[in-house]
Amino acid sequence: MGRLPRSLFGKLAFSLAFTLSTLVMGVGADAGVQWCESDPLFVVNGAILDVTTAFPASYTSTLKDPIAIELQVPTNAIAAVVSLPTNVPMTAKISRVLSSGGLLSLGVPVIVKVSYKASASFDTKTKVTGTYLGLSSTVYGKSNVTTQVKYTLIGL
Repeated sequence: MGRLPRSLFGKLAFSLAFTLSTLVMGVGADAGVQWCESDPLFVVNGAILDVTTAFPASYTSTLKDPIAIELQVPTNAIAAVVSLPTNVPMTAKISRVLSSGGLLSLGVPVIVKVSYKASASFDTKTKVTGTYLGLSSTVYGKSNVTTQVKYTLIGL
């Protein structure tokens, strides 16, 4: 037995450092919070859109009205609500109110509006993902304030 070869020691040190940093970074501000999540599906010109909205489960009893999700699309787009699975009351609607100025094959503008009406103020999260989404990210909001997320569906 002797000393570890330098290359093996370097690999071991890197692996330990990487593992430790991943664990430390994985502990976020949401630790300990139980989130209530719902993800209705929409279809816009053949592309599936999954809108995931979440809020702390401890605030479920403060909801006054169903969570309202509105999907705004161009007047010439074909859109529908595919499914509305949820364990809390929720509504979803399509509004054809955006300008149809342009070819839909170059990109379809989409605006997602999520509204929580509650007797308390709490944080919300909304994430939109899809089969032809140019960008997908999580947007944070507050109850009693409409969260608005703008996207462009590309490649249709």
